[in-house]
Amino acid sequence: MGAFMPGEPLGRPFDADKRRYIRYEVLEYALVNVPNVLEPVNVVVVNIGLGGLQVRSRESLPVGQVCHLHIPMIDRPSVVLPGEIRHSVPVEGSDLVSTGIRFRPKSHEDRIAIAEYVHAVFQRQCDLLVM
Repeated sequence: MGAFMPGEPLGRPFDADKRRYIRYEVLEYALVNVPNVLEPVNVVVVNIGLGGLQVRSRESLPVGQVCHLHIPMIDRPSVVLPGEIRHSVPVEGSDLVSTGIRFRPKSHEDRIAIAEYVHAVFQRQCDLLVM
């Protein structure tokens, strides 16, 4: 696992990377709650950066909708990250859908939750490099 740099192929459906922040690989289960969608959608977070994250699921999510990503934690309550669904497209050669979510904090507490979670992911990446 490592940092994703702009222009590096990731198996994404896009040719140009318009991200402002480096992304790091991660594999964590989560639930996405979207208003007007009855059940939370099970997803796997596959990469994350300060601006947002990418998830994979078996369901397409409604582009342009706000959402809340609930990530269960072992040693503390679940992290809830607010976002906006930016794209949701099939992954070629699989039955999965790739969905990009941009973080959309509405409060100072939201910003802190996002920063702490992203920092924890980055710290785990650094710890793996040192081992």
